[in-house]
Amino acid sequence: MATNASPLAAEVAEPDSLNVGFAGSLVGTTAYTTAGEEALRGSLHRVQGDEQQIAGSGVKLTGGQQGISFTPADWSLASATSPSTATKNFIAEVRFTPTTAPANLSTLLSVGGNFSIRAQAGKLSYGFDTLANGSWANHSASVAFPALNQEHNLSLHYLPTTQGVSLFLILDGKQLPTVTATTGFGIAAGLEKAFGIGNEVHPSGTNRGFIGSIRKVRVSSGPASYDPTVFTFNTTGPVDPNQPGQCQDLSQLSPGNYIPVSATDCDQDILTKSTMVRPTSQQWNWQNDKLSAFVHFGINTFYNQEWGHGTEDPQRFNPTGTVDTDQWVKALADAGFRRVILTVKHHDGFLLYPSRYSDYSVAASPWLGGKGDIVKLFTDSAHKYGLQVGLYLSPADSNQEIKGVYGNGSQATTRTIPTLVAGDSRANDPNLASYNYQATDYGAYFLNTLYEILTQYGAISEVWFDGSNGNTAKTEKYDYPAFYDLIHKLQPGAVVAVGGRDVRWVGNENGQARPNEWSSLPVIDPADQGKLGEPTDGTAASLGDRQTLISAVRSGGANALHWWPAEADFKLTQGWFAHPTDKPLTGSQLLQKYQETVGRNAVFLMNVPPTTSGSFSAASVQALKDFKTELDKAYAVDYAKSRPANSPDGSTSTALGDGDPATSWTPGANGTGSVTVDLGATKSVKRISLSEAVLQHGQAIEGVTIEAEQGGSWQNIATVGSIGQLRILELPSAVTAQKFRINITQSRAQSYLSQLSLWGEASS
Repeated sequence: MATNASPLAAEVAEPDSLNVGFAGSLVGTTAYTTAGEEALRGSLHRVQGDEQQIAGSGVKLTGGQQGISFTPADWSLASATSPSTATKNFIAEVRFTPTTAPANLSTLLSVGGNFSIRAQAGKLSYGFDTLANGSWANHSASVAFPALNQEHNLSLHYLPTTQGVSLFLILDGKQLPTVTATTGFGIAAGLEKAFGIGNEVHPSGTNRGFIGSIRKVRVSSGPASYDPTVFTFNTTGPVDPNQPGQCQDLSQLSPGNYIPVSATDCDQDILTKSTMVRPTSQQWNWQNDKLSAFVHFGINTFYNQEWGHGTEDPQRFNPTGTVDTDQWVKALADAGFRRVILTVKHHDGFLLYPSRYSDYSVAASPWLGGKGDIVKLFTDSAHKYGLQVGLYLSPADSNQEIKGVYGNGSQATTRTIPTLVAGDSRANDPNLASYNYQATDYGAYFLNTLYEILTQYGAISEVWFDGSNGNTAKTEKYDYPAFYDLIHKLQPGAVVAVGGRDVRWVGNENGQARPNEWSSLPVIDPADQGKLGEPTDGTAASLGDRQTLISAVRSGGANALHWWPAEADFKLTQGWFAHPTDKPLTGSQLLQKYQETVGRNAVFLMNVPPTTSGSFSAASVQALKDFKTELDKAYAVDYAKSRPANSPDGSTSTALGDGDPATSWTPGANGTGSVTVDLGATKSVKRISLSEAVLQHGQAIEGVTIEAEQGGSWQNIATVGSIGQLRILELPSAVTAQKFRINITQSRAQSYLSQLSLWGEASS
């Protein structure tokens, strides 16, 4: 047995009870289903029922009795010795936009019935009421009410100590006056866990609704002393972002996947450094695949549910027909998909293969007499049809929580992976590679299952870690440094997605990338090489733009720039798992999703769920066929293929039409300029695609206009911002012309275009 020491420390898990950007789904007045890496440990729901959830904007509130209610599952404001006084140390953060001059007492945030942040006498008042010796006292301060129709960030730390209580607030990066008292605020009856977002929780004030939108909210236990660096909505640092910083000679700085930055960097250096960030070959190939599919299949399929609890009976996992993984993969391959990702384990903990480390798997089901292996069938089919293989393994695990492994508070100690068990068939293998990691009890379990799936099924191109906690109640400190290290040792060609350092979640589950999607982003790169931190809001529309980028670095919030491309996931049907009432999206709807993902410098990741029969439904297969038909029609012919491009100085380049991503055209050192393509005859163009040579030169372009020569003069037909690896512009109507001109109007550094395609549609 070959043993390799990798003594990596466990990452400290984020203790947030709530951290959501409303990218998931508010369900009536009863629940919220998280998306991506949102955290929810407790109950979050609408108050009135007509609060409007808007993709990318959060929740729109119109005052009155509207609001959002949160109840933490794992702690209370009170203690057993002080049941009516708030003795709990907590943090709360809100990202909000007021849209109307607030009515008096209009409430942004309320806690426990006697703590509020609200409008009062035209100002923003914050504080609380205390009860001592039968008398109530108010402790509050006020500042100018935040500007209307602008987004604001508010962060607070309520800190009770033996010396008294302090309330610290930061609004839009500015520290506000501290509110103090000798005792904690009084808790109204039954409200010891009550948080009101956009309204008052006290029964006497439930008509004090906020008017505007709430885009993100976070609630967490707080540290024992005030430390503003624990806030995530307001970053603070040693440098005034209004000061210019100091520019350096960057001529000796080499391009890389990570580029270090400092709060003392000048603005231009930050922009220049962002263009020096490069994708790895694995990242570039991953994005070049364009179309990826999710396949959610598991115990939830047979319970007609989305999230399990780890208590579901494995006997229910019994497909009524043959599990036809060839049908799954062939349908996807025929539709143009290049990779497919299977949910090996969802948040409930049920495994789709027989594991040495769990009895909660297909081995405990009646399917094939407990001898079946969905993962083997799936990977064999994917390899057969030439698709890249991805495996999804949720870090959350309700079944292991029930068994006392997940979230049991164990310390990270040295664990040998794989951990051999009695009768282990690998025991006598002299070539078995093993590794030592610092891991918790659950970390060791997870690493052992990860080892199994990465060594038993051939080449794996993507490992997908969901950020959701599912229905778990406890907090587990995921050993991400060890997880990543093991993946890179066993499957060095794989990217680690969403909960990883290679691919990020786009910020919603709607299959919609930003109109300007950047891959070179500011990050917090931890010393242990664990999970990356985001110094800016990962769901914000402005992610990666020049002002957000500069602010993240100059505030001290980021220590590196990293190539972190976006994956945009969504569902073909109503849920991730199959349901009897499923109705898939149409081919034309899927073409629009393609435009809003692949066409916006992201990857299209669509879930297609097998039914209880073990096959894709006929309707889902037809939807895939219809999608392929729409794609073929929309991208029927590239009129710019093999056509030379001409610059104003008379030079000619064949790079834009040669189909080689390694060749490129550049307008020169300042990054701006024009290039013209003559098609030789008039052609009707409906879509235009552009690519930067990101593998060689990074992402730099911030603005492009496209013109067509019509009637002897140039007419502007499209304007766009960022480009990246691929940007597709769909024109409102087809433009007929012989000559088209691309004008790069803004760039962070010297720009390089590697591809220009002028697409004509197929005739009906």
